[in-house]
Amino acid sequence: MKKEYLILIALIIGLGAYLGLKKEDRMHYELPALAQVDTAEIDRLEIKKSDRSVVFKKADGAWTLTDKNYPADTAGVEKMLDTIRDLNLSALVSEAGDRNRYELDSDNAIHVAAFAGETEKRRFSIGKTAPSFNHTFVMLDRDTRIFQADKNFRNDFNKSEDEFRDKLVMEFDVKGVRKITLERPGKTIVFSPAAPAKEDEAAEPEWQREDGTRADQGAVSDLLSSLSHLECQEYLDPADAGALEKETALCKITLENKTVLGLNLFGQDGREDMAGTVSASPYAFVLASYKAKDILSYVDTLLGIEETDENRPDKE
Repeated sequence: MKKEYLILIALIIGLGAYLGLKKEDRMHYELPALAQVDTAEIDRLEIKKSDRSVVFKKADGAWTLTDKNYPADTAGVEKMLDTIRDLNLSALVSEAGDRNRYELDSDNAIHVAAFAGETEKRRFSIGKTAPSFNHTFVMLDRDTRIFQADKNFRNDFNKSEDEFRDKLVMEFDVKGVRKITLERPGKTIVFSPAAPAKEDEAAEPEWQREDGTRADQGAVSDLLSSLSHLECQEYLDPADAGALEKETALCKITLENKTVLGLNLFGQDGREDMAGTVSASPYAFVLASYKAKDILSYVDTLLGIEETDENRPDKE
């Protein structure tokens, strides 16, 4: 019996020592406590990578980017702010600082800094997405260790200047439009809604030409719907945008209500997407081919034009 007691006591001591060591081990790997960040106070973001640097600024409730003050994609900025606010470290991955393995080296790391006025609120670096696709590898400012953070967010920050820009180029209330002017080379037609009967004032407007003949109501509806929230594919370089001023538009659309809103579309030789400008913005852009084709199709239907090689979007 005494021998059994001695063995039991030894086991208890051994287990206690093991648990003590495990506790010390956990203390050794205790994760840093991150300070809370009120993103409502953030008015400047800096996103830097080896090949680019983009600075966002907030003024009068709106976000812009670069010194040119391009309107920024608000939804994209909000996603980054959510990550900055909710950044949560879930594991210590490496103390050795093997940055290449986690794409936190100088070529691949994305460096993020958030400011409220001149006060820095958060600074960290983003590496690659973890194999789980539910985590991202990060490094904190002035800390050489590599941590695993909750959520997959690298792609939200890994964008070019153009990708961060607001792609919305035209937006209006369809019900407010009172006049539509469509122009293609050699042909122009103006459309307006007929005055509704008093007993049916809530009905959808019936569009007609200037001579009083009825327009294709479906084509008008489809055209206005396609334009009411029009987003571009990308923006043109200033030099290319300036060259458009010398070109003849392949299609012109003018919408009138309290204001006048104009859209000009230009063919690009050998390409199906189209260059465009709108009267409400100084920035020329590229419209995706499927959007350009739809718009031209509705316009040609209303103008009574059949598609030919001359009026296709990939022809000048």
